[in-house]
Amino acid sequence: MLPVSTADFLETDAEIFDCWNRIGVRGDKSCPELQRHSHCRNCPTYSAAAVTLLDREPGGPGAVATTGPRADITPAGEGGTESAAIFRVGTEWFALSTLLLDEILGLRAIHSLPHRRNPALLGLANVRGELVACVSIARLLVGETAAPPPQGRLIVVRHASGRLAFPVDEVQHTHRYRPDELKPVPATVGKSASAFTRGLLSWRDRTVGCLDERLVLDALNRSLT
Repeated sequence: MLPVSTADFLETDAEIFDCWNRIGVRGDKSCPELQRHSHCRNCPTYSAAAVTLLDREPGGPGAVATTGPRADITPAGEGGTESAAIFRVGTEWFALSTLLLDEILGLRAIHSLPHRRNPALLGLANVRGELVACVSIARLLVGETAAPPPQGRLIVVRHASGRLAFPVDEVQHTHRYRPDELKPVPATVGKSASAFTRGLLSWRDRTVGCLDERLVLDALNRSLT
């Protein structure tokens, strides 16, 4: 049996035995290696599973198209409105379609990987017993690498080629808006954010960058390679 995260991410014949969920720290703790390694995350088997997970093809059968129409994303909602989750990265506020959201969690430990191939890849987080790759959306949108404070949140998104997570400083309630409410992105907006923003929303007393789901997913997937 494959762990859910691996089955969702991969379209291969390679099986990963999720021993950490069965005989490891999240199972019955009967693994003879536990005494030597203290925790599953220190075990070579756990690391090998992580490498297999990250070596997956971001695309693949049924994957989200990164060019052309977004056939899997249909943002129109009730009465022609769209729904987005509003979150903060540093001092900047952004909105992302709720259709991508899998869950929003309290920030938990992100275990870095040796010899990581891209600085935007932060590592792996254990989400309900599943290994989920964590990437830095802060680096993508505001060019910062500092980790959010311990009070931050972890947003987990799901799309056709798998699940990803990224830490943010704060998450507000979802907001429903009409597409005609979006305002053009002015040239004064930071270059990093503007490349992924399809318009600006007025929310309370703030201006929020409404992100283009396709472009964001494409960039986050690239950080795994």
